[in-house]
Amino acid sequence: MNRRQFNTLLAVAGLSPSLSYAQDWPASPITMLVPYPPGGNTDFVGRITSEWLRKRLGQSVVVKNQGGAGGTLATEALIRSKPDGTTLMIASIGQIPMVKFLYNVRYDPMTDLVPVANVASNPLVISVPANSRFPDLKSLIAFGRANPGALTVAHGGDGSMSHMSAMVFLQRAGITATLVGYRGGAPAVLDTMSGVADMYSANISEILAHIHSGRLRFLGVSSLKRIPQLPDVPVIADLIPGHEIETWNGVVAPKGTPQAVIDRLAAEVTAMLEDKSVQDRFTEAGSRVLIGEVKDTFAQRIQKDLALWTPLVAQIGVKPAN
Repeated sequence: MNRRQFNTLLAVAGLSPSLSYAQDWPASPITMLVPYPPGGNTDFVGRITSEWLRKRLGQSVVVKNQGGAGGTLATEALIRSKPDGTTLMIASIGQIPMVKFLYNVRYDPMTDLVPVANVASNPLVISVPANSRFPDLKSLIAFGRANPGALTVAHGGDGSMSHMSAMVFLQRAGITATLVGYRGGAPAVLDTMSGVADMYSANISEILAHIHSGRLRFLGVSSLKRIPQLPDVPVIADLIPGHEIETWNGVVAPKGTPQAVIDRLAAEVTAMLEDKSVQDRFTEAGSRVLIGEVKDTFAQRIQKDLALWTPLVAQIGVKPAN
């Protein structure tokens, strides 16, 4: 890519160029940290983004999965890295606006990380076994209200979005349930399919593979509008007005990363999300691309999520893990 082409790319993305540094970067391989094990939605986003950057930047971009402690280990590694644009991370909502509610961390995600570009978001889906006694969300809510503690709700571990989203749903629906935590979403899905659990609040990307299996039914989505992957499934907000929860994944860098690098990365992610073939890959995975949610706009999303979850966490009584 020559200077004129890159300048045009920045202009299209609405970003201010700092060409002298950005065109020399990257001079060495880039590590893209993924704060979860391989196979999940965050890993999927990280690999698509890394693949795109590898082609566009002409430099190796290596995905490094570093799970543990809800993604805080990878976040700490990012913050300790040299802020020269050679170490980046695909973050989720759990590592930035929600982390202080869930873990006693030694860093401040709001100041030690730089939001570069959000990539994609996912709603969550209330899922039940195929042979569930609940034909719809209304009947599940009615049963849960009438029988405190009788509803068994699986989740992927304390602090996971399946856990937090389920607790918010139950609190808003006026249900007291028995929550059962698992080591990740996969075993929680399996036990829900087998009928061990009555319900699971699943990220759409987690359950897409099971849509045609006949082992799960889907009662409601946490977006305000129906989603194309499940067009016949109503929104939870039909019964709980205003109910909206979604996850997201975006690129972040350590504090001190040169602005020129931030600008170029934001421009490249914007170009990626405008590519039809990339959009199709995200749609097939159940994700919605977030074109233009870069830098300050991405930071505003994080602040909005912080404002959303602060009172919700207080209501549902979640405490940070030691």
